[in-house]
This record gives sequence, structure tokens and C-alpha cells, in this order.
Amino acid sequence: MTAGARGVALAFAVALAAGPSPGAHAVRAWAAGTRASAAAESARVPGGLGVPAVPVTGMDGVPVVGANDLARLLGASRTWRADVRKLGFKIGEHRITFTEGNPFVIVDDHMLRLGHAPRSRAGELQVPAEFARALPEGPGWPRLAYDADANQLRVAPVAGFVGAPRVVAHGGVTSLVIPAEHAEAAVVAGRSRARFRLRVAGALVGALPDSLPDDALLRDLAVSATAGGVTFELAVDPTATGWRLERDASAGRVTLLLARGPVGFEEFAPEGAPGPRVLRTLVLDPGHGGADPGAQADGADEKSLALELARAVADELHRRSTVRVVLTRADDRDLPQEARAEAANRAQADAVLSLHFGATADGAGPAGSGGPVAWCAPAAPTSGGGAGYSEHGPESAAGVLELLPWRDAALPRAVESRGLAESVTSALERDGFGPTSVRERLPFALLGVQSPGVLLECGSLTDPNEMSRLLSPGGLKKLATAIADGVLAWQRGD
Repeated sequence: MTAGARGVALAFAVALAAGPSPGAHAVRAWAAGTRASAAAESARVPGGLGVPAVPVTGMDGVPVVGANDLARLLGASRTWRADVRKLGFKIGEHRITFTEGNPFVIVDDHMLRLGHAPRSRAGELQVPAEFARALPEGPGWPRLAYDADANQLRVAPVAGFVGAPRVVAHGGVTSLVIPAEHAEAAVVAGRSRARFRLRVAGALVGALPDSLPDDALLRDLAVSATAGGVTFELAVDPTATGWRLERDASAGRVTLLLARGPVGFEEFAPEGAPGPRVLRTLVLDPGHGGADPGAQADGADEKSLALELARAVADELHRRSTVRVVLTRADDRDLPQEARAEAANRAQADAVLSLHFGATADGAGPAGSGGPVAWCAPAAPTSGGGAGYSEHGPESAAGVLELLPWRDAALPRAVESRGLAESVTSALERDGFGPTSVRERLPFALLGVQSPGVLLECGSLTDPNEMSRLLSPGGLKKLATAIADGVLAWQRGD
């Protein structure tokens, strides 16, 4: 089974920019450990997940990078003084001066000595790759790393690097070990066996393994880029009974353990029967409407965006499937929750998707985390009926729960709802709308709904990046396509 791009563990011959920072030491540690096992062929970075890089070549045995490539990598403007053979770079307020044949480099008002002098080849100055270590740390200075195996010089992202994962199976336990500069920031974003998702801060500069051990509890492994990090999506063997995440910041390593039998592990999310699901009718519920605009920011309102998105999702499903799509509202009107639930139940919905957008005072995304959030009923009801949808507040939703005899209607379909939530958020993640998360609370918008249902907060109107993406040409259509992808994947039982 091929799990991803070809390649093996990535090692850095020159670590990150000089300095005693814990992150740099962590990268040096795992780079040294992986070099011994690296194959002759350089690791390959999966398309779209890498970081800016330029080629490194050899000149009399010294790894060098062309000055034009280096300037492009640093975002620097250049000046060349032919009379004294000096090349100047300007990066914001910072300046760097190289002199042909001279190992001393002037960085602002400091002088640094390289092990080798810049030399000219074919009319272009060649700068030794070891210069990556010489760059100072601080505001305005990029961090560079030299990958000797791939013969590339790279810009380190703010969130750091994520290295090539490796899979080890031993004694009924499978370990997924991922080198990461910021191991402490790793989080589990989805805990179903079919789509277990682990998010790690940083940019991937390694590659997925060619194959997985035959006795591993990990059946497949994919990766996608998200804001500030990467998300690893796993297909876990159905016989696995638990998982545990270990973050070792000092060693620069994240380890996910999958086990069969031992105690002391977290449980996977409840899952329905495998295979295709019946999806004859899908009800889309655009949130708010009429006198209730929902969230508002910079001239955009939630009710209008939700209705436009619902129409786009319906068009996409009509084009690609035979699923009948029903909207709870097709125009700008406000509906009480009882009417929304009644519309879904009367349509004999096989699934309900309530579409919303969030907004917060600090500009963060839904639930303060950024990115889409899928809310679904908990598989095990909490005392008091569970918390309600965040925009109404837990207290007001709990009050409605006490008044409505049909408050528990969604709970028997909670496992199926969780599967739908995982499927949709997984599709959003793959299509670049991450990071996403799944939250188990009975949403106010699903009270009284008798079919599997998910409330999807598709982004924050107060997050400039998310707003730019949503309001860009074709932005909502791309979002609708990703949502349709997730719905159809759930129908197929993928």
C-alpha cells in the first residue's frame, strides 16, 4: 500500500539560524537521529506542503547557492558594485554585504566570518550554504535551513518545521512518530478510526513513508496543509481499542500510540456500521434570517452568507448526485427552531446540515480556535441535556431544553451525526479550509431533529484571513464544493 509521496527521513546538515533557542536544538537533535537511517535518495515534500526553497549546488566541494536565488528566498533587493566586487542585500531595515573572495560578511553593523568565501561562477556570486547559520535571530530576520539530502536551502516558517513521520509496530502497539519543533502544540482534531486527525504546528519538510508495517494498526496515512500547520489523517485498524498522544518538546517529537487491548488509552469516537449510507434527502438549514441577521462584521452578515452557501451546496449536490436537497428557508425570513425541525422531519431527511458563520470580539474563529467547527449531539448525553449552540449561550439553550419535550430527538442518531461531522470537516481540511474541529454538544439548531445532523460554523466573519477567503471570487463556491465532498463521502461510507 502506498501511503504518500516517496521518501525517507529528512536531515538538516545545517540547522536553523544560530542561537541557543530550544526549537533550534530540537531540530538539531532529530536531524542528527534521522541522518543515520536516511536513504541515498532525498526525501520528497508532498506537493503544496513544502516551504519556499532554492537549489544548492557544489563548487569545489563547497555547497553554494546563487545570489539571485538567495535574494529571492530572502525577499531582498540587491545592489552590485563591480569596482569593489561587493553585493548588497536589503531586507526591510536590515542590510547584508558580501564581497567576492572574502569570507567576512557585513550584517547591519556587525561582521561575521564564514568558513568559505563567496565566489563568482558564470557572472553570478555564489554564497556558501553555511550562511544559513550566520543570520542573526530577531525581528525582520528570516530563519534559514540547509537540507543536505535534498540539496535545498529553505525558509523556516514561523511555526517551525515538521519532519518525516515514521511508523513502528511492536507488541500490539503502533507508534506514529513525527519530528516537530513545536511538539507541545500538537492536538487531536478528530478521533474516529476512519478519519483520525492529528494536527501539528509547522510546515512539512519530510515525506510520508512508502509503506506501512503489515502488523501496524495504521492502515493509511495522508497529510494536508492547514493554517499554521499540517494535519495528518489516519485510517486506523478497526481492532484498535485506544490511542494516546505524547508530546515531547525537549526531544522535538510527537508520538501517537495506537493500541489493541492495553488500558490507559483514550477511546475512539463511536462509529456507525461500515459501508454506504442511505441519503435520499438532505435538508440544508441556513441559519438566522429576517430580523435576525446573526453575526455581522464589515458589511457582511451571517444570514445572507448562510443562505448563499446553502444554495451553492444544493447546486453542487444536484450536479453531482441524485440526492434531493431541501432548504428550510429559501429567502430572507426568520424561522423559530420548532419550524426548522418540523421542516426537516416532514421532509423525512436522512441528514440535516445547519450552516452558520461565527464572529468574536477578538477576531478569532468559531470557539476561539479559528477555522470551521462542526457541532453534533454527544453519543453519551450529559446531565441536564447538554449545552446549547454557542451563539445563544449555554444558559438560554438549556432553558429551551427544559421546555421542549422533543429535546432528546437528536440523541439516538448521535453516532451517525458524529460520522457526518468527521466526514465534512475532513473534506474541508483537505480542500484547504482548515484547521477544523468537531465538538460534541447538542446544537440549538438541531433541537427536535430526528435525523443525523450537524451544525457547521464555516468560519469567522471577524477573522480577516477567513473573510478574505470567503469573499474572494469563487470563495463560497469552493467552500460549497468542499462541503458537498464531505456529504457524498459520508454517503459512500468512505
